Amino acid sequence: MTARVLVVGAGPVGLTTACELARQNIAVRIVDRQTSPSIHSRAAVIWPRQLELLRRIEVTSDLIGAGHRLDNVSFYSEGRRRGGIALSRLENSIHPYAITIPQNATERILAAKLRSYGVEIERGTELLHIDNGHDEPYATLRPKDAALEGVSFDWVIGADGAHSSVRRLLGVPFTPTSTDLRFGICDVAVADGPADTAMHYYYSPTGAIGLAPMRHGIYRVAMSVPARTADGAVPPPPVREDFQHALDTRAPGAGTLAIPEWAAAFDVRFGTAERFREGRCFLVGDAAHIMSPAGGQGMNTGLQDAVNLGWKLAAVICGHADRSLLDTYETERRSAALHITRSTGVQLRLGLVDGPIRRRVRDVAITLADRTGVLQRVGAPIFSQLDVTYSNARRPALVSTLEVGDRFPAFAPDPAADTSGQTGSWPTLDCDRLTLVLWPGVDPIQGWSTFVRSTAAALPEIACVDGGGIGNNALTAHLGRKPRLFLCRPDGHLLMRSALDIRRGAKHAVRTIGPHTLQAQTSQKETTA
Repeated sequence: MTARVLVVGAGPVGLTTACELARQNIAVRIVDRQTSPSIHSRAAVIWPRQLELLRRIEVTSDLIGAGHRLDNVSFYSEGRRRGGIALSRLENSIHPYAITIPQNATERILAAKLRSYGVEIERGTELLHIDNGHDEPYATLRPKDAALEGVSFDWVIGADGAHSSVRRLLGVPFTPTSTDLRFGICDVAVADGPADTAMHYYYSPTGAIGLAPMRHGIYRVAMSVPARTADGAVPPPPVREDFQHALDTRAPGAGTLAIPEWAAAFDVRFGTAERFREGRCFLVGDAAHIMSPAGGQGMNTGLQDAVNLGWKLAAVICGHADRSLLDTYETERRSAALHITRSTGVQLRLGLVDGPIRRRVRDVAITLADRTGVLQRVGAPIFSQLDVTYSNARRPALVSTLEVGDRFPAFAPDPAADTSGQTGSWPTLDCDRLTLVLWPGVDPIQGWSTFVRSTAAALPEIACVDGGGIGNNALTAHLGRKPRLFLCRPDGHLLMRSALDIRRGAKHAVRTIGPHTLQAQTSQKETTA
């Protein structure tokens, strides 16, 4: 079968993108210039929203099994805990927790899933050139130990990281902002370390250090380090003694480090590509945006790129949607990336506040936010990426109304991934079609079951879900007490919503839905019936 899509880059984002396409029998090739996967863990946390989305390709259960569960995020300053975020209190997610897992383990799981679809990674294959001036992009590839290969594809996706060859060859402007900040990271066993159910951030006058527990007593340790030596040179990566000294001074009593399994250092840079699309070529992940390491949001943002582009491109290739649907990838994901980049920048600056007065103000602010519940209400959705929205509505930070473009609490079926035993407590999301959730509200409605069946029969191209059979107080709080209908995209974001009056019959509901079919997904509107 001739490949229709070329994915360049076999990290988590490229592999997820390829899986999204291959699971729908779309012919895809995935190449990576590296001859073997990285042995280092690099990105090490997967947040609740990504666990939800990865159910689409049925890898969430494997990731959970290979990872380590985190229920909380804690913030400390000068040795005292100032506040925290309880992911376990997220009421509208089927995965109210994060997991830590080495990136190489994530890649192994995703590569195995891709292999189950019949696609192998072509390692040692480098993209040399793209001719994007015709109807089909023409790529020149240099396989390992083979002659140059020129191939036409319908679509090309660049998932090849911060130094993306695809972005460079397409001529997409990308000018990251450099900072005077540098971080050292390592994976290391910690004796007498902090609680292994939480991610810990420690702030101090000498800098910041974070500890994220992983499996078997290993922690990911990340700390701010001097960006340059006294003579302006780039310092070497920190060693065990450097990490231990930082732990002792910034997080007293947080444990004793063994010899790190590996260690590295990197400068902090921020940047977003000017465009995420050039004709039939797209950028995802670090090829499209880089951000602060604070909060471990970079790879997670890229995974959302992969799902957003994956379902839309599959819908277009399979003939279920007009090509104009692909225009929404850049508008939605670029806006989301900029929002997340700003929030990670704020978190980074909070940890590196200088001056005793400013540090005191920060500490008091965190403490007050924790005691009043503001830290939980605002911080939990940000860390978990449940707050990512494609809505244009302006809302105060503490107002949680459900708007068109917001994430809707419906989840792809993956029973093996459900560790709470509550799969049936949430609407089931169709991975490839629109999902219509018919919500009766809290009061019994005569003839409701007949109405649901009639509506489903009249809309065979849409998956209809009877919300009346779902017993979940959190869902009721989220959807409201009155009858409504909610039309969801395959990625779980809300396409439209409407009041619902079953006295007007199924035909009226069908007319309400009509303009919002998959062929017209670019038209997001709120209607009232």
